[in-house]
Amino acid sequence: MIDPQKGQRLPFDSLIEKIEYVKLESLNDNLIGKISQILFSDSLLFIIDSESTKTINIFDLKGNFKYRICHVGNGPKEYVDISNVCIVPNKKQLAILDRIQRRILYYKYNGEYVLTEQIPFINDYFEYLESGNKAYEIYGMNDPELGGDKENSLVVTNSVNDVIYSFFKDIYKKDFYYTKNRTLRKFQEEVYYSPNIADTIYCIKDSLVEAKYYINITQDNVTDMEIVNTEQFHKMLEDHYFFNGDFIELKNFTYINIMSPWGYPSAVYVHGKKKTYLSSGIGNHPFFAFMGTAPKARYKENCIVIDVQSYQILAQKSQLYNGERYKQLLDSLFENLTEDSNPVLFFYYLNERL
Repeated sequence: MIDPQKGQRLPFDSLIEKIEYVKLESLNDNLIGKISQILFSDSLLFIIDSESTKTINIFDLKGNFKYRICHVGNGPKEYVDISNVCIVPNKKQLAILDRIQRRILYYKYNGEYVLTEQIPFINDYFEYLESGNKAYEIYGMNDPELGGDKENSLVVTNSVNDVIYSFFKDIYKKDFYYTKNRTLRKFQEEVYYSPNIADTIYCIKDSLVEAKYYINITQDNVTDMEIVNTEQFHKMLEDHYFFNGDFIELKNFTYINIMSPWGYPSAVYVHGKKKTYLSSGIGNHPFFAFMGTAPKARYKENCIVIDVQSYQILAQKSQLYNGERYKQLLDSLFENLTEDSNPVLFFYYLNERL
């Protein structure tokens, strides 16, 4: 339960026990525009820029540049669009969904091309289940190739894209087309789905869907209202709360961001205590200043990852230098940092004593 008015609030100093950062090496041929996804393997991190450069830049865990995948085009080994990137289970490969051309391209971690797979139906993005089956988001696609399954927003297939089952009635219509940021997410081995304009997070299995969490926002929740069209929905967001699908599933916690009329406040659900704490937004560490946005990824067991553009960090330089306590840390952060530098990743480790 998330009570925006009466819920127990904790300062960042209580919620977060350690902060680290990684400066992504900036070279002439690896510059990143806007990060859309962050993925991790045991020794590498994958930075996906699906909008500006349409590339995947691969770094070691210290931020040293290793490889780049950049093959934009219509050729057999090229993609027109990076709609989504997944790590292929047990293969040390990346799968790039090219939604426009209805295909998935596979590359090794070092950028070497492997193969291309055609997809028989339109989809928005997908995630791998650990079995090798795939869960596809198809909200609003209405592809006749799917037959009766086109009426649902989630399709689960086997490894060769034969439909196993579909679920969740598609609510898309001509005058209501709003979509959450990312309804389909994978953390460790588990795939989660939060349907559009809904408060429940489900765990996707090979043969069934299990309800995992109900995000109960107790006051002024948009999903408690009757929604007629997209224009009305956007108007509701001006003075209501809404779970927009932003969450990170951790070993001991679920980190949740909700939309509000004044920002994106965070809440932490502690699995062991079955209790939710709200963040007060207050803390002593200068890097708490970057926690106003939803995190992009999970790292290890109980760490969330937030990316920040270098120009945004530089714009806050004077505010970050507040006293001498963190001067050495900040000096290291700002060393050689320019407005054209690649983004910086901040790692926030949640307090396991909560």
